[in-house]
Amino acid sequence: MSKTLIIEIPYGGLGDHLFHSHLPRIAKETGAYKKVYISSRSLYRHTDNKKLVWDINPFIDGFIDLPGVSFDFKIAEQYFFVNSNDEVNLLDIIMLHYGLDDKIRWHEPDIYYKPKFRYEYNKVIFDPNYLSWVGEITKKGMMTFIKKRHYKFDYIMKIRSEKALLIPKKQDQFFDTIDLFDFCDLIYSAKQLYCLTSGTATIAAGIGKGAFVFYGNDQSQFYQHSKLHTYIKVPQTPIYIIKQYLYKKRKKFLGR
Repeated sequence: MSKTLIIEIPYGGLGDHLFHSHLPRIAKETGAYKKVYISSRSLYRHTDNKKLVWDINPFIDGFIDLPGVSFDFKIAEQYFFVNSNDEVNLLDIIMLHYGLDDKIRWHEPDIYYKPKFRYEYNKVIFDPNYLSWVGEITKKGMMTFIKKRHYKFDYIMKIRSEKALLIPKKQDQFFDTIDLFDFCDLIYSAKQLYCLTSGTATIAAGIGKGAFVFYGNDQSQFYQHSKLHTYIKVPQTPIYIIKQYLYKKRKKFLGR
């Protein structure tokens, strides 16, 4: 048995940390490691990410200011490019990269916070926010798709950035949460949850909540990591396809 495993996550996103959240438990349950630490050199976009994923994780022994083992997501991209099957998901590939194997496949993230049901959140909710790549989707394309499919939402999550795939309407009602734990309560309590292949979908998987998850063209398969979810591809609008074609043609012409 090796004595100590140090995990270092060089990406700051919530999903990036949740993709590693099962490793401490597997490391100890399989007897591969006696001690598991999270490197203090790991990155966080928000302090709540550390609080939810690691501070309450009973399988880690603390934080240590030493470099650790990291995972390069290009490994997953290369794997799914060569192996377009459904035998493993992203969390499995990360587990195997760390030299761990509990013989289980299609892992979900480990979240040790027990969400509370709150009646005020028992609504049909859409979260249009994202930071990482969700595929080729425009705001107009998203809104056109929602209208065409006749999706109706009781509430929409507060817009966090310009990247959010939403063109607000006057009648839209918005939800906001005070912190990430409150957000977990909202996800758990939602009557139906619609979101993108972002941290929201990964939290939902970790607390056992199925969601309808939108993604766009050219997004890597490894972001569709949970069998709890229904993944829905948002097609490109004809106007977007034409614009992309003209852009590539112009770029090729200017490059000569």
